[in-house]
Amino acid sequence: MNVKGLEYILIETTDLSKWEDYGLNVCGFMKNETASNSEQIAFKIDESPFRFLVTKGNSERYLAGGFLLEDESAVAAAQQELHNHGVECVELDENHKAARKISGGFTFQDPAGNTLEFIYGREQDTSSFVSSQNISGFVTQGLGFGHVVFATLNIEETHNFYTEVLGFGDSDIMDLQMSPNPEDPPMRLYFMHCDNPRHHTVAFMQAPTPPSGLIHTMVEVQKVDEVGHALDRALKKDIHISSSMGRHVNDGMLSFYMQTPSGFDLEYGCEGIQPNWESFETTHSSLPSHWGHKFTPPPAE
Repeated sequence: MNVKGLEYILIETTDLSKWEDYGLNVCGFMKNETASNSEQIAFKIDESPFRFLVTKGNSERYLAGGFLLEDESAVAAAQQELHNHGVECVELDENHKAARKISGGFTFQDPAGNTLEFIYGREQDTSSFVSSQNISGFVTQGLGFGHVVFATLNIEETHNFYTEVLGFGDSDIMDLQMSPNPEDPPMRLYFMHCDNPRHHTVAFMQAPTPPSGLIHTMVEVQKVDEVGHALDRALKKDIHISSSMGRHVNDGMLSFYMQTPSGFDLEYGCEGIQPNWESFETTHSSLPSHWGHKFTPPPAE
């Protein structure tokens, strides 16, 4: 399979107003008024009709990630390959296709229970992106909009599924010593790329899946100052800062992490590297960051 990139994520919330305030006044997204209504908000960050679709529901969580394939034949081949591996695939119906602004696709679950959608024929939006916070632009062209990081305890099975079945490649394998006892085993993380230059589009952490269904997703802006201004806006809005500013070892991203209204984190960064996969060799890291990125859990409710 040849996945081109992460096209969008679907999110559920009990309070659309919190997401609207967060998306516009903290993140600097643009509300796609045509694709939004009383039951959903579509956030636009580039030429796509949306990258975040937030729908009203009974919980706060990540629902699914939409991954773009080349065309209809590529989606059909992927579906057949998954069927051959015993994975149940469900066609997206006309209502789903209309909501996602796509020509077609299907949904399935990975071994960790995460819902993915393989799609083709994403519509383009003729209206220009205008940030609600004067952001010059998000880095998405030819890269997908960002990445998603999941957690699972069956990490080896899940990793093998992504590399051997879905066609992802390893960018970095991290063994992170979390325990103060050096005799305790480190926590494994896999960072995986697809058919674009972004360092990783999917990553997995060896940990229980959180109630939100996702560890974090990421957006990338063009300027360091835009990251700093976003941090200021988050602090002013009393958004929980899950991690201070820092510079990652593996992808070079300068970023901070903040909690979204649906419980998972959003990494907000810039300056991520774009490897040449023909010459790149998988790295092996033991530290997440060169500096910074001091993680702080949210206060107990």
